[in-house]
Amino acid sequence: MAAHAQVRLASFSAAAYATLGIAGILYPLAHSGNFRVLRHALSQPPVWLAIVIAALVAWGLARRQAWAWWLGVIAASYQLAMLLFAYVRGPAFGHLPRPWTLIAMVLLALVLVLLLPRRARLACSR
Repeated sequence: MAAHAQVRLASFSAAAYATLGIAGILYPLAHSGNFRVLRHALSQPPVWLAIVIAALVAWGLARRQAWAWWLGVIAASYQLAMLLFAYVRGPAFGHLPRPWTLIAMVLLALVLVLLLPRRARLACSR
């Protein structure tokens, strides 16, 4: 796979992760109809920070910016580590994670796998 295609696919994966974060906020509201659920979800700064950083990484990688490569690797590594840590320490350890958590882990791992090769870093040279 060409390096530019890898970076573009990593950009799509980061955008999908940001979309998954937004869906995670809106999904409980759709099923409960309770706006207190939405207010609680909107009052979580780490969630918004993860969504904003993922969208920023997706935008920067689409433009092949060097800072986006660094931010993407660091942010995806941190988020994946935190998800894995929460899974290991949680009550569901030993069982398959919930589908949305599993999708988030796969998207973050995909971003890392696509960005870590040297040629992907060199493709982000602007």
